[in-house]
Amino acid sequence: MLKKILFLVGIMLLLAGCNTKDFSFSGNSDHWHAELNVNQSSDFEKKDFVLKYKGKDIDSVGDVAYDVEEVGGFGRTGVTLEENGVIRDSSESNPTNAKMSEDTEVKVTVKWDDQEETFTLAKD
Repeated sequence: MLKKILFLVGIMLLLAGCNTKDFSFSGNSDHWHAELNVNQSSDFEKKDFVLKYKGKDIDSVGDVAYDVEEVGGFGRTGVTLEENGVIRDSSESNPTNAKMSEDTEVKVTVKWDDQEETFTLAKD
């Protein structure tokens, strides 16, 4: 009987550790649309970021730099848009105590062709 109870407790702990939480943020500026999708569990956090240029002349944009301010924060410089005007970034980490939450404020700054725009992403 004790073995069955220990087995059930072990299974419950294992399943509790496997629970994942998904949430996303999105927002717009005059020239850009951004989405940040977050998938996390107790021992990992994956972030998928998409930045899309809303204009028509993609070739005129040149190199892009962006900075995403949130709990961990990330960004890149010298990035070129894909043919469809998109930049994609993905990261996976094992955060100890600096995890994003659904209430995290996410701010995006984009710099390109001597221009700069900053905007906030809202939870979807």
